[in-house]
Amino acid sequence: MDEKERLNALCPTLLKRVGDEDLDERRFFVVVDPNVEEEADEAEVVDPTEYNWMAYIPDRVREAVGEERFGKLPGLLREVEEFADVLDAEEDLFGIRCDLDEEAIAERILEVLERLALEAEEGA
Repeated sequence: MDEKERLNALCPTLLKRVGDEDLDERRFFVVVDPNVEEEADEAEVVDPTEYNWMAYIPDRVREAVGEERFGKLPGLLREVEEFADVLDAEEDLFGIRCDLDEEAIAERILEVLERLALEAEEGA
């Protein structure tokens, strides 16, 4: 299964709401990077000793689910069982402490974003 097929299986409503078929890679919807001290700018926002991962959500996702629903994201991420802690560092940047790898973290975040996209689709 290629990345586009995996995205279609994981978050079809989000993909439909974004509406750009050229966006066929996970990084267009969520960017997950290890949080290391060498990246000084980010370390000032998200302490690497507290949060071992950083997740960035692009503007296109916020627009697709709507500002109000996107505001629920920090609380919903804190409910993800595998995430030991989540820091709402900025409106689109999160610190995450967990033992998962980059791919698994991205999938958990995409699952939450899909729930928000479904709410938006249903007009909830």
